[in-house]
Amino acid sequence: MKKLLVLLMMFMTIINISAQESNELQKIDSLQYQIDRLQHNYDYLDCEYKLNKLMLELNIYASELKISVNSLSMNFYHGGYDEKIYQINKKNYEACKDNLEEKEQLIFWTKLNVKQKMESVDFYETEINVLKSSFDTIDAGLYSAKTALEYYKGVLDAYRDCR
Repeated sequence: MKKLLVLLMMFMTIINISAQESNELQKIDSLQYQIDRLQHNYDYLDCEYKLNKLMLELNIYASELKISVNSLSMNFYHGGYDEKIYQINKKNYEACKDNLEEKEQLIFWTKLNVKQKMESVDFYETEINVLKSSFDTIDAGLYSAKTALEYYKGVLDAYRDCR
């Protein structure tokens, strides 16, 4: 009888240990799922952040160009030609042109990085659509910045020709 009781206790212990192991495996699977979901969210938010940052930088850049054009126009209409103002704006134009070239490179590499992430990460269809929409918005912002730079050059040339 004692042997039977010992055997029964050992059997119950083994069942208990087996149940605990099964429970631990379920917890590990649950944690792994949560980690995967967090990594997915991080990857998407990282891509979205990079693209939104580019859009913001382009908007600021185009706004600064428009301010420079308006300032130059106001100086011309209210004070006529001034060589110092022309030289300052010419240097500013060159700096803005160089800045735009750097932004174009940054845009190219950022978009490439995001596209690679889109291929390697299993994003949802809505997330892919948002990222693609951001690409289109960045392209429109880049076009706007280029147009503003060309307009600045035109106004700068017109200012120079009115000496």
